[in-house]
Amino acid sequence: MGDITLGLALGVLGLVVCLLGLRVFFAALPIIGFVAGFFVGAAGIAAITGDSFLSNVTGVIVGFVVGVVFGALAYFFWYVGALLSAGSTGALIGSGFMKAIGVDSGWAVFLVAAAVAVIFFMIALALALPVYVVIVNTAFVGAAGIVTGLLLLFNQVDRVDLNYGLAWATVAESWFWMIVWIVLAVVRTLFQIQSIKTVVLPEDRWSPAQPG
Repeated sequence: MGDITLGLALGVLGLVVCLLGLRVFFAALPIIGFVAGFFVGAAGIAAITGDSFLSNVTGVIVGFVVGVVFGALAYFFWYVGALLSAGSTGALIGSGFMKAIGVDSGWAVFLVAAAVAVIFFMIALALALPVYVVIVNTAFVGAAGIVTGLLLLFNQVDRVDLNYGLAWATVAESWFWMIVWIVLAVVRTLFQIQSIKTVVLPEDRWSPAQPG
């Protein structure tokens, strides 16, 4: 039941973020921040203790607290939310790459995912192109949620497989699903680029999450 509930939540959230992207970005910012923070906190505890993802109360509590902090930052400073979404994409790619080359060590996967997340965060900050940061990362994060949600719903992966991230679990199941994730994300990115003129981002990047 827990896997089904988590699968539904990830699938619905991923569907909304991926398909609507820019149109719901500001409403979804705190949610994206919370989910990113929850995975960072819970996965960090799992890596430290060696336990499975969400297998103990400590992991859930730490994940929830970090998620609330990230969610609040994403709401009060919308550009922080955009950067966190970039970091989330980096973490997905980093963990997926580690699985692709056969690395299963919890600490190694966590550290590489964190390092790639920081790199993506800094690149997004340096490029200073917030609208493209929003487009690319809502597409990739949303697509990851859709694919992982489906895998959980159809019992192809368990929530403990999310220990190292959504992309890691996807690659662990099949390269086919990794390709589906990338293709879906790229397609949505291209579609969203065409709708850039319909959304105006706030001039002040350090203001609350609301359209300009």
